[in-house]
Amino acid sequence: MLGKHLIPLFLLTVVVSFLLSSCSSFDKKRSEFGEIKHLKSEMVDLREIISPDFMTLKGNCLVISSSKSNPTVFVYSTPSLEFMSNFGTKGGGPGEIKLFPMFCESPGSANLYVWGYSPITIKKISISESGEVEYNEDITLKGYEAFNNMAIIRDSIFVFYLPDNLTVKKYDLVNKNESSIILPNDNHRESYFYSNRGYIATSGSTLVYSYLFKRQIDIYDLSTLKLKTRISDGEKYPKPAPGDFSSLIYHYIGLYAGEKYFYALYDGEDRKTVLKPSAFLEVYDYDGNPIIKYSFDILPYLFVVDEDNGKIYGFNNEYEDNLLRYDLK
Repeated sequence: MLGKHLIPLFLLTVVVSFLLSSCSSFDKKRSEFGEIKHLKSEMVDLREIISPDFMTLKGNCLVISSSKSNPTVFVYSTPSLEFMSNFGTKGGGPGEIKLFPMFCESPGSANLYVWGYSPITIKKISISESGEVEYNEDITLKGYEAFNNMAIIRDSIFVFYLPDNLTVKKYDLVNKNESSIILPNDNHRESYFYSNRGYIATSGSTLVYSYLFKRQIDIYDLSTLKLKTRISDGEKYPKPAPGDFSSLIYHYIGLYAGEKYFYALYDGEDRKTVLKPSAFLEVYDYDGNPIIKYSFDILPYLFVVDEDNGKIYGFNNEYEDNLLRYDLK
């Protein structure tokens, strides 16, 4: 006789089938590359005294924010990396940077979007081919959050990441509605050591999430926030021990979304045994197919990819007087 809490067999089959279909409703791919190309850096002298925090590409310009400088935003031509102009004076007056400048990526847009003039505004800026800056309008947000990895899509969708909450938010600036991806956190309060901590980047239609403490990349449809593809090596990684920086092994340490491909900087080395980091740049299409892997003579911890000119522009603070340029062709 069946117990009153026992699930009938046909219902159990339905439940299991549903769970299996939910778990397998996205493509699973492996991070395997057949080709590795070595890139040699070309150093470009920096005459300006800057300490780059963020980089972005806009039109024929490389734009760099440097919170330790004043002004705080610097514009360079591409691919020559010649200085063109600067803007963003620090201060509390009208039109001055009250905090520090961070860029919102804006795929397909000619405009530059800069957060930092106030906690709840993003300034929309146009940059001419000669590097001249024109302030267009302010986008007012509903409130302040700890914004990271921001993007403005088609002037109407604001995407950002809250690493301490493991939450990706998508906010409709026109209709004022919000949706989110919330990743599971670990059962402790030291959020830096959450095993699912990572970075996001968006192409405009696709959102990519790379993981800091394991070799995994998730690809989402930006319109629905549904997981489409997971790239993984299939390994099980131990969860970081809270407070123990000495045992951390960092996996994906940088992420950039281009028009054609996305670029993930992979480390995965034990700092206790490796004296000089030698990370690789993994290139994927937006279906998660591996394209090529690059190695470097000098690692660009901060980088952007100029797909039109076939270049990578980067910065490594051990070479603080130089920008780095790499030829992909």
